[in-house]
Amino acid sequence: MPKLYVFAIGGTGSRVVKSLSMLLASGVKSNYEIVPIILDPDASAADVARTTRLLNNYRVINKAVNPNEGNSFFKNKIESLGDVVGAATGESISNEFRLNIADLHGGSFSKFIDYNSLDKANEALVSLLFSKSNLDLSLEVGFQGNPNIGSVVLNKFTESVEYLQFVQNFQAEDKIFILSSIFGGTGAAGFPLILKNIREGFASGHYNEHLKNAIVGAVTVLPYFKLDGDSSEAIQSSTFISKTKAALSYYHKNISGNRSINALYYIGDTASNNYKNVIGGVGQKNDAHFVELASALAILDFADEPTLSTIEGRAIDPKYLEFGIDSIDENNPIISFGNLSIETQKRVKLNLTQLFYTSLYLDHELSKVQKHPFAADEPRLDDNFLNSHFYSSLTAFLKEFKIWLAELKRNKISFSPYSISETTDPEGNITGFSTSNQDIFTFVSGVPKKQKSLWKKIKAAGSSYEIMTGNLNAFAKGKQFANAETKFLDLFTQASETSINEELF
Repeated sequence: MPKLYVFAIGGTGSRVVKSLSMLLASGVKSNYEIVPIILDPDASAADVARTTRLLNNYRVINKAVNPNEGNSFFKNKIESLGDVVGAATGESISNEFRLNIADLHGGSFSKFIDYNSLDKANEALVSLLFSKSNLDLSLEVGFQGNPNIGSVVLNKFTESVEYLQFVQNFQAEDKIFILSSIFGGTGAAGFPLILKNIREGFASGHYNEHLKNAIVGAVTVLPYFKLDGDSSEAIQSSTFISKTKAALSYYHKNISGNRSINALYYIGDTASNNYKNVIGGVGQKNDAHFVELASALAILDFADEPTLSTIEGRAIDPKYLEFGIDSIDENNPIISFGNLSIETQKRVKLNLTQLFYTSLYLDHELSKVQKHPFAADEPRLDDNFLNSHFYSSLTAFLKEFKIWLAELKRNKISFSPYSISETTDPEGNITGFSTSNQDIFTFVSGVPKKQKSLWKKIKAAGSSYEIMTGNLNAFAKGKQFANAETKFLDLFTQASETSINEELF
């Protein structure tokens, strides 16, 4: 299967990859293996750490998937650049999703460029290009809204062993997508830099014609939040618009103007929500936002687009796209499935709802039904299975899935496709969600439960969890499975889909 390399730059890039992982876990289909490459100079960034943990759990679960079975959960492959290189060449490089930037181990920008060792002429030139505050800036937590610094530091990535391996292993049928924000430092600098190097097709003297003529897409995320704080803070949201205008002007000339991009997606929001002004590190942990989910959908849209082409490093008939929703109440901005286009609903509505109901069933019912045929028949979904590495990775992923849904609901603009209430710890961080004790098939916002004939009501009598259990037993009957992991994914894919279609859609 061809590969879609996703360069995720900065905190926004990592959060978009998190949303993409949720979509793929639910069974939203892509015809490409996804290879995330996370670039962030902030070594302790909480958003990056959350995303890499999520990807590692996804990878464990995906390895148990039998592509010939009827499951869709976690079926799309996500692998690291190290996985790709190892499979192709047998060489061993890091199998982490986040790649390090050479010579970036904290310290100031002046130390990074070895300012004190410059001769007088070059020292004077650098002093003209960078202010004293620029030179003194600590790189411990990133570029702090300074794309001029980011463009210098990130250029080191193209000199790395990892980038060389990417260049050497890129194939003609592969694609590339770049995720970045436009109003900060890391993303605004990284996007044009990476694109420029791709179009040159070189790394450490090695040339790849396929890379130069790659199909490349990108989403450039416009401001979609504000920051708390006063004028003494290093990053000020009051500068976001001016930075965006400057970057758009540069992109117009050096990206869209020279046709170096095949498809460019624009997205943003009115930025009515405020985040804590935390300059990187473990404290920079923003709630998931609908803009990030829509950006993840841009990746899948790009992967499905068959008409894009490149000749001599220049895009033929490039496309420029935006994402829109149906009108909502501006005084109470809440998005549900009904506010999405029909095409988007077809892509995500059923799959996300399947994973939502599966997570509810595992939390509230699975431990109670181990004597039912679907669980008791070989291979068993018993205590040994529930204590397996596979199941612990699955529950860890689904915990993040529930946090993600609750964060999307709490944020502004709110994406609330399900009737849930977020749960929080004493610091206000979301830990998951709770639901009412009513019929679980009333939890999809704006979707009433189907009206049934008397016969169907009698046939479906019992709790809503019992409906799911009955479908699990029905699909398991007389079927052989290679192992418990394959059985689990197959049965819950089919039983959740059937139950939802019977009761809701």
